[in-house]
Order: sequence, then structure tokens, then C-alpha cells
Amino acid sequence: MSAETPRGIQRIARTVSGQYALLLLLDGYPYVEFTARKHADFLSDLGMWKRKTHPSLARSQVRFFTLAPNGEIKELTFNK
Repeated sequence: MSAETPRGIQRIARTVSGQYALLLLLDGYPYVEFTARKHADFLSDLGMWKRKTHPSLARSQVRFFTLAPNGEIKELTFNK
């Protein structure tokens, strides 16, 4: 985990350890948006989420993070 990963994201990631997850820091609050046991399922769910949900967050202050089963957290950037 990088020093730039917010503590709220680090804490909430521990609640879904051992799986893939999309984590959000939305207006300062951490959320688990969805989880998946398999990488292929995570990528499929991410594609659907990006089409259906991501546009609704355009006016919010939001940061996106992925969680891998090994506990690695990475920040994502989506193109508009």
C-alpha cells in the first residue's frame, strides 16, 4: 500500500480481504462498490459498473481504488 492510499480505504479493504474489489472514496467516505472472487468476473463487473454507474459520479469528488486478493491496493483513473 502506498503512503498516498487514504486510511479509510486501507481500513475498508480489510473487510473484503482475499478477493477483488472496487473501492471508492466518495466525498471523503470509503465504500466497497463491488467484489468478485475471480479476476475475469471482476473485469466484467467493472465494465458494467463503468457504463452504468460511473457517469452518475461525475459531479462528486471521488477517487477509485482496486483491491487484489493479495491485499494490494492501486488507485484507478477513468477517462471521461
